[in-house]
Amino acid sequence: MSTEVLYTFFITCFLLIITPGPDLLYVVSQSITRGKKYGYAVVIGQMGGLLFHLSLFAFGVSALIINSAFALKAVKIFGALYLFWLSYKVYQEENVITIDDSPTTKSDKSFMGFVRKGLFMNILNPKVMMFFLALFPGFISEAAGNIKQQVFVLGSVFITEALVIFLIICTIAAQLTEFMKNNKIINVFLKWLQIIIFSGLGVFLLVS
Repeated sequence: MSTEVLYTFFITCFLLIITPGPDLLYVVSQSITRGKKYGYAVVIGQMGGLLFHLSLFAFGVSALIINSAFALKAVKIFGALYLFWLSYKVYQEENVITIDDSPTTKSDKSFMGFVRKGLFMNILNPKVMMFFLALFPGFISEAAGNIKQQVFVLGSVFITEALVIFLIICTIAAQLTEFMKNNKIINVFLKWLQIIIFSGLGVFLLVS
């Protein structure tokens, strides 16, 4: 794989990653409402979800799911139900801005809970699967050697780039917490912003 291909892929990924989407909006909302600790947790989970879909793509499973109407519909339904459940959990909260910057331990169930949320959001989102299927083939060439190796090289570049950018955005967003945590109007706004993000993505999965 040539340096020119990797450079073009890097720039393409950068432009796609910084474009506001459900993943990025969720990271920002959690960083503001929970603090950077839980924002980081969501990012870790999301990167795990990307790695999961990358593996499916590399071994041809993604194409099988996309080409199976039943399998694709099942993934969409489970993904939408999970997003609606997250929306309901946010609706039940009175104060969405709750900060916990205590050190994280392996037994920290709340931290791991947000890791799981980020993980399942991506695993159950067929749009991530379609993203890999749409983007990667344009940068893969049989002449460049082992196809799976190329997929994992490109995937490593994409996931590393996404991780760094999301962590930077998460850290910046968390700085707004102190200014917002006692503002009831902002609390209500952020609460409904999260509900709209989850519900909207759930509806989008079902109707697309």
